[in-house]
Amino acid sequence: MKDSFHDATKSLEPLPMSRVTPPVEILATLEMITQVARAAILRSYGKLILSERLYQALFELPMDFRKEWMLILN
Repeated sequence: MKDSFHDATKSLEPLPMSRVTPPVEILATLEMITQVARAAILRSYGKLILSERLYQALFELPMDFRKEWMLILN
C-alpha cells in the first residue's frame, strides 16, 4: 500500500481537463427557447453556469420540453 501511494504521487502526467461549456453557449441555448420571460432566462442562466450537469440535462431534452423544464428549474 505504501509503495502504490508513493508511486501515485510521483506521476507528473496532468489529469485531463473536463469539458466546460462556455457561458455564451449556455445563453445561446436558452435564447433558442421561445416565449420565455427575460427574468426566467436570467435565473436559469445563473443556475446553468454553475452546473455543467444541469446544462447537459437541458441540452439533451427535446426542444418542446425545454421551456417547461426550465420553468420548473426556477
